[in-house]
Amino acid sequence: MRQRNLLIFLAAIVVLVLIGVLARGGRQSGMSVVVERVRLAPFTVKLAENGVVMSPHSEQIPSLVGGNLQSLDVREGEHVTAGQLLATVYNATLYYQAAGSQADYSSSVADVRTARVNEQNARVQYVAQVSTAKSQLDLAQRIYDEDVTLFHNQAIARNQLDSDAAKLDQARVAYQQAVEQLQLGAVSGYGIDSVQYAQANARKAAIVNAQNQQQLAFSRITAPFDGIIQSITSDPNDPLRPIQVGTPVTEGQALFTIATTDNYIVRAEVDEQDIINVRLGQRVFITGEDFPGRTIVGRVAQISPIATKSTDASSTAKQVLTTIVLDSSPVFLKDGMNVDVDILTTDLHRALSVPNGAIATQNGSSYVFVVAGGVAHKRRVTAGVVGDARTQVLGGLSPGESIVSQKYPLLTDGARVQPTTSPSPLPLSSGSVFVTGG
Repeated sequence: MRQRNLLIFLAAIVVLVLIGVLARGGRQSGMSVVVERVRLAPFTVKLAENGVVMSPHSEQIPSLVGGNLQSLDVREGEHVTAGQLLATVYNATLYYQAAGSQADYSSSVADVRTARVNEQNARVQYVAQVSTAKSQLDLAQRIYDEDVTLFHNQAIARNQLDSDAAKLDQARVAYQQAVEQLQLGAVSGYGIDSVQYAQANARKAAIVNAQNQQQLAFSRITAPFDGIIQSITSDPNDPLRPIQVGTPVTEGQALFTIATTDNYIVRAEVDEQDIINVRLGQRVFITGEDFPGRTIVGRVAQISPIATKSTDASSTAKQVLTTIVLDSSPVFLKDGMNVDVDILTTDLHRALSVPNGAIATQNGSSYVFVVAGGVAHKRRVTAGVVGDARTQVLGGLSPGESIVSQKYPLLTDGARVQPTTSPSPLPLSSGSVFVTGG
C-alpha cells in the first residue's frame, strides 16, 4: 500500500514538472497563429447568376405571299447585307395581275397624251369658231350701220333695214354662243374624252398597278438589315435539311431567322433582393461549361424597370431581367448558350481587405488582431463591403501591417504568438481575377 502511494506521488511530481516546462515554453514561443500582411490589391465582390447568350437583335423573316419557293439564295451562317435577296416565291396570279395592271396603266398614260392632243385640236376649233363668228358679227354690224344711213337718206326701204337688223342680231347671238362654248370647253375639257377624264383614269390605273406591283415585289424576300442568317426553315419532308425549291409556302410562314453581327448580349434574371446592388456599367465575367477555362468580360447595359415571376416554377421569388453587353464575341460563343454570370457589384482596383475570418465583432464594433514583435494587439477597424471570402477595410489598418487571418477563440489582447504565413494571402476569388479573351 505504501509502495503504491509512493508511485502515485512520484507520477504527480513528473506531471507537475512537465506542465511547468510546457508553460515556460509557451511563454517563450507563444500561440501558433496564421498571419497575413495587409496590402493594397484589387478587391471585388461578385453576384453569381445564370444567363443565356443572345444576339442583340434578331428577327424572323416571313413570306408575305403564298406560292411555291422559286429560289433559295443564301445558306445558314452566311453574312448578308440589307436589301440582299434571300429567296423568291412564285405565284402565277400575282404575275398575271401585275402584268395586266401595268398594261392598263401604260394604256391610260397613252390616253392622257391622246386627250391632250384632242383637247388642243378642239380648242383650236373653238377659237376658230369664235373668230369666224366675230368676223360675221363685225360684217353684219357694218352693213347695218351703212343701211341706217341710207335709210335716213331714203336710199333703201324700211324692210331692208329690218332685214339687216335681224341678221345683226343673229350674228351677235352666234358670236356669244361661240364665246360661251370656248369658255365651257376650257372648264369641261372640250368633251367626254377630256384630259381631266383621262388623267382620272390614269390615276386609278396607277393605284391598282402600284398595289399589284407591291404584291409581286413581296415575292422577293430580302434582308431587312446587315446580319447573319441564323436559320432557314426546314423542309416539311426532311427536317434535317432546309426547305427546297418548289416547296409550297404560305403567307406569313417564317422562312429565315436573321441576327445582327454586333457582339452578343447575355440576359440574366437577378433576384429581386439582389438587384439593389446592380448598377449600369458594372463589369461582368461570363464563364460556362461549354467553354472551360475561358472568361468573357461584359458590362451591365440595361436593368428592367419591372420585376417578374421567376421562370423557375418551384420558386416564388421575383426576378429582374438584366442585359449584359459583351466586350467581344469569340467564335466559340453561340446564340442560346447557358452561361454563368458573375456581376462585380464591387470592383476596386486598390483596396485594403482581410479574410472574413480575421474580423471579430464586440459590442457592435469590428476588430482584428495586429501582430507586431511576436505580440497580438487587438485593434478596432472600420469594415466596408463584405464579400464571400474577404472584407474591405476602410480604416484602422495600414499597408504592410500583419494581422491574424483566422479566428482563435483563446487569443487575447497582448498575447504572445508564433506567426505562420498564410499560404494564400489574397484568394483569387475575392482579389485579382484572371480573364482569358476569345
